[in-house]
Amino acid sequence: MDSIVLAGGFAKRMWPLTKSVPKQLLDVAGKPMLQHVLESISSLPSDRIVISINSFFEPQFRKFLENYKTIEKIELYVEDSEKEEEKLGALGALHLLLTDLSIKGPVFIAGGDNLSDFNLLKMLKISEETNKDVIGLYDVNDSNLAKLYGIAELEGNRIIGFEEKPETPVSNLAATAYWLLTEKGVSNFFDYISSGGDRDAMGNFLEWNVRRHDIRSVSFTGKWYDIGSINSYAEAQKWFSS
Repeated sequence: MDSIVLAGGFAKRMWPLTKSVPKQLLDVAGKPMLQHVLESISSLPSDRIVISINSFFEPQFRKFLENYKTIEKIELYVEDSEKEEEKLGALGALHLLLTDLSIKGPVFIAGGDNLSDFNLLKMLKISEETNKDVIGLYDVNDSNLAKLYGIAELEGNRIIGFEEKPETPVSNLAATAYWLLTEKGVSNFFDYISSGGDRDAMGNFLEWNVRRHDIRSVSFTGKWYDIGSINSYAEAQKWFSS
């Protein structure tokens, strides 16, 4: 199994903090954010970990890896983009990575700005038992807050519906940026791209996928931070520091 950490964005919503430093290398309680992410997926039996980045911030990520203790199983995949307007979108970049590195699956995907105390092995267990893709969910416990996320509708642990930023959420279960795709799931992803699917937000593929295939979930409890703003960054800093 491969693991992929998505860290190729420019995080303009967090400027000036992220104008010259990638969001994933901002300090969180004395460590770069990316180090927390790598530690959270270290329990998974990954044969290698690929960090997807853009070429503008490549030198800073390479400097980070010089000091990271598990460097032997980590590699960078560099998308040729020097500014936001040159990016392929999250799904477009993932498609290029999977193609160039001939990744067939299974593959675990983590957002480089998602911090949590989740036991991610639960996702692997469900996937091994069912041979299905598994998405990590989190109950945001607030219907107004749920309007800001991609929200899942469940039947047992199967996702039977998904909608990005719904006006009337059917639940408070938000999709996190923790995904585990089987070999079939990777094939389905290529089908989505070849059919002309939107290449930007990850939720666009999930919405397409749950209408066609049996997708499972793990509903996590605990702490989860999807760091996309100065406020969420400050909240994560406070929690990790304590």
